[in-house]
Amino acid sequence: MQQNTKRPTQPDFELDEIDRKILRLLQQDGRMTNAALAEAVGLTPTPMLQRIKKLEQRGVIRAYTAILDPLVMGRGLLAYVAVQMAEHKQETHARFVEAVLGFEEVLECHHISGEEDYLLRVVAKDMREYEYFLLNRLTQIKGIARVKTTFVMSSPKMVTAIPVEASAEGETKK
Repeated sequence: MQQNTKRPTQPDFELDEIDRKILRLLQQDGRMTNAALAEAVGLTPTPMLQRIKKLEQRGVIRAYTAILDPLVMGRGLLAYVAVQMAEHKQETHARFVEAVLGFEEVLECHHISGEEDYLLRVVAKDMREYEYFLLNRLTQIKGIARVKTTFVMSSPKMVTAIPVEASAEGETKK
């Protein structure tokens, strides 16, 4: 996966209507060619490529990736794991995050508010593999007070596209 690590907290630029259309199209089909994108938004290929590069440099486009079917890949068990830390010290949190970054089973790690401190999205082949992950990997991280697992029974909706709102000038959403 190619990934742009720049993460803007507040954009210091405005997306115009063409940028917004490009983003919608790329979220629908990340393999769309530059020529096809250019045609779809009414540009020639060179300015289209310049716009894409600018969106990547600004961190708007973070990565290009393929979305795989977990069942086909033998990872049909999906769990959300809430982790409560024993203490709220910088080094405890840094140690936890560093460890979690190395676990391939963990697809997402979110620092959250509330009773728990982190929410993980974890995939495994089956319950036995998840149990091994929980007992021999996750809970071995120093500083964890409590772990609570919720298993997903089905997923009626799973999308990756971020809504790209119309600009202030009144572009209509598709």
